[in-house]
Amino acid sequence: MSSRKVAAFFILVIGLWLVGCGGPMDRMILKEAKNNLKAGNTQGAINNVQEVLRLSPNNFMAKRLLKKIKAQLLKEAKKSIEAGNYKEAVDKLDALQKLDPQNEEATAMYADAKKQILLGDAKGALAKDNPMAALNMLNEALRLDPKFQEAKTLQSEASKKAEAKIANLVTTANELVEQKEFEKLRALAQDILTIDPQNTQAADLLREAQAQILSRDKEQNLSNANKFFEEGIYESALSMAEEVLKIDPNNDEAKKLVERSKAEISKPQLRLTGLTKIKGMQFANITIPSTGEKFKVKQGETFGDFKVSAIDMDLKAVVVTYVKTGSQQTITTTPEELEEPAPAPPEGAAAPGGTAAAK
Repeated sequence: MSSRKVAAFFILVIGLWLVGCGGPMDRMILKEAKNNLKAGNTQGAINNVQEVLRLSPNNFMAKRLLKKIKAQLLKEAKKSIEAGNYKEAVDKLDALQKLDPQNEEATAMYADAKKQILLGDAKGALAKDNPMAALNMLNEALRLDPKFQEAKTLQSEASKKAEAKIANLVTTANELVEQKEFEKLRALAQDILTIDPQNTQAADLLREAQAQILSRDKEQNLSNANKFFEEGIYESALSMAEEVLKIDPNNDEAKKLVERSKAEISKPQLRLTGLTKIKGMQFANITIPSTGEKFKVKQGETFGDFKVSAIDMDLKAVVVTYVKTGSQQTITTTPEELEEPAPAPPEGAAAPGGTAAAK
């Protein structure tokens, strides 16, 4: 071979490499792509080819194989449509459109296959008494093909069934209003709106159901709040009253309960440390442990936020009213804490004052 021919040969080899035959790594990946394609793993082959083109955008062999894959996808999709395997066709056409979004034939075939799937699903929905779902599917099918006569025919049937079903549901909903079954009414109204989001009657029924449930919950919570307050369970009374205010922020009774409950929760504890009787007058010695304050008071007198309502020497008890809320509590003492009655003062001496005195 002459030197001129040898040079030409090497120039040809180098030229082929430069235009896209690729290196060893590319050839290995393309071989794997061909094996995947032969085995029916089209997506695997696509991934292989795309990897080569990412590394070598001008690889001629990769582009050639990609073109072959596109043609194969289109051919297989046609066969699937002819066999009535529309979902299989859609999968293949979806893959093809990702590779070649401008392929008009693939786009048209995709619409044809998709509308057939929607038609079949709509028939299934009607068989399960779900006409609104069927209507949604048929509307989508007609968007793909406005002249799709079979979908138009089924759309008319689905519309009639949907109207009848909604009418029956609305009738049932109105019966639930009369029966005051508002939880059931709420659920049914929500079902109707799921079927027909534009149904204004169902929307009105839903609002009424929610309002009635909230009103009933408000009354129940208010009743519970009063009950807890009367039983001295002030934290629960506060919680229930606050729930009422979430529903009805201007409820005066709930506001007062919140205020009174908070006052009771913050109310200081009292301790009766002794009882005395001077010239027929009964006195109670009361301590507030949290502040250390001590008071000697008689019945009817106030000390701090409290008033002595009654003193019973026999029961060794004192009834105290909390002025802020009007609630009463009875405090008692043990026998060893009682003070001995004070001796009568000398004749002519002044009796103890009648007002509460902090010691």
